[in-house]
Amino acid sequence: MTLSADKLALLSDAEALLAKQKDISDDERLVRLEVVRAVITGTVIRPSDDSPEMRNPAYWVLKNDSFVIAPGVDPVDAIEDLWKLHGADGVPVPRIRCLKYTTLILIQGIIQHFRTTGNSAGIDAMNHFLANKVIPDDLPNKGYDILWKRHYETDRLLPGDQVWFDNPFFERGRDLFREQFQQDALHAGKDPEHAATWARLRAKAVTAGEEGSNAFYVGNNQFMLGADSLVTAFRGPLPSENSNPLVAHEQVFTQKLFSLERFREHMMEDNFSVQAVIRADSESVHPGCFPIERVRTPLESKYFLQYQASHPPVNEINSLISSIASSNSPPHVHLENEILHATFSPDYDWHEQERVRLALDAVIRTDADATWWSLHNNRNDDRYVLTATRGTDVRNFTLGMISGDLAHSRLCLPFTRRLPLVPGRLPEGFHPEREFLRHEKQWSRECMPLFAMQSALCTIAIRQWEHVVATEPGEDGRSHQFSHEEKTNYVKALTEEIDELARTHLAAHEATILPCRPAPAGWEGFDNTLIK
Repeated sequence: MTLSADKLALLSDAEALLAKQKDISDDERLVRLEVVRAVITGTVIRPSDDSPEMRNPAYWVLKNDSFVIAPGVDPVDAIEDLWKLHGADGVPVPRIRCLKYTTLILIQGIIQHFRTTGNSAGIDAMNHFLANKVIPDDLPNKGYDILWKRHYETDRLLPGDQVWFDNPFFERGRDLFREQFQQDALHAGKDPEHAATWARLRAKAVTAGEEGSNAFYVGNNQFMLGADSLVTAFRGPLPSENSNPLVAHEQVFTQKLFSLERFREHMMEDNFSVQAVIRADSESVHPGCFPIERVRTPLESKYFLQYQASHPPVNEINSLISSIASSNSPPHVHLENEILHATFSPDYDWHEQERVRLALDAVIRTDADATWWSLHNNRNDDRYVLTATRGTDVRNFTLGMISGDLAHSRLCLPFTRRLPLVPGRLPEGFHPEREFLRHEKQWSRECMPLFAMQSALCTIAIRQWEHVVATEPGEDGRSHQFSHEEKTNYVKALTEEIDELARTHLAAHEATILPCRPAPAGWEGFDNTLIK
């Protein structure tokens, strides 16, 4: 697409600003520049009640009120089609809501980076990553820490950053509309219950999407929404009685460039919820009320390629985990002279246990982030794997027990391995792993990477550690009072863990080499030399 002189200048200024940044990589600079290019060349307009969301039906199909890639179409081609000017060719102009569109802009920036650098492997990886997904809802972790990251340093913006302006008047404005619509309905003769329901739904529709506003920072205190409005430009004179019929008209996308102050004024003018509050209390609303709350920053492409390379399809991972199930029948565990014993059948296949050992070794060595959710989801599988002993205990372990134990230990590893080695049990108030239970449904739905969950638990551990004074007595009755040095060193160690996870985007995992007789940590496995 040929750029106008103004857009070329905008792109050139962004490139110059990024060149001055010494703390970002060359790859990130190039990705950011392509994001800016995607912003200023977009062809998408906002939907409305009269003009709902729309995309090229040759590339996209609507399923369950969400657009997905059409069968047989490469996702990269479908996204790139959004940057082709349609309308005159009979293809509907794409209409996409702002969060979806800003996400597609960020993805288009990465796609174009792969195009301009000739990275065909990157294009292939993007096609696999996006296939059969609603964007952004179905992306692993919604793309965070893979394609982009979130931060809250709103005073340090770079070209290519996607920012979100909060509308603090949203709830109040919606309530004002609801009250007005309810009174109107009552005056029109509707019964109170019907009036209340109608007013709530009408207020919701009028203020839909006004919680805040998404925009891109393009440099030099300038923000852009993208191609968000459409006008018709007529060719030739206006029609008259004697003139020929009006010749073809063209669609002109008008992109708006805002200063920070002007964008905040735009939010006052553009949001019905804000207008309602202004009518009720004009002095309470001014441009400074609309802060930038959060930022999505493009990541250099290596993080995406690293993630994709380490995440084979789920069915392959599940097959790998399933392979640790043994074809042997579990031995009979019974008490004899008050001691637990395992009695193996004469036809117990010890070669099969060797295969199980190798399969378990393969699972442990496979990328921890790639396997974690599958391990967690297999925690109820009751197929037999192996038998092990610890002290006087003997137990038959199932695939679910092995999977659940490995998933739990890996989730907690960064904060448990840094704990001081002292007697006693940690108090009830120190259980960072419960943060996972609180967020399990959301994190599962988003396929949140293990390293990101580990980082979240380390953050909670720091917060809970502040209130830990001592351990509670253990089985031997001993406990321990933590010194100031122990308390300080633990916080320092967890901070290092968080920084390392953020830097590498790789989950912490155990460095244990599986012994010849496989067993969970702390247990001793059996072989044919250890049975009666």
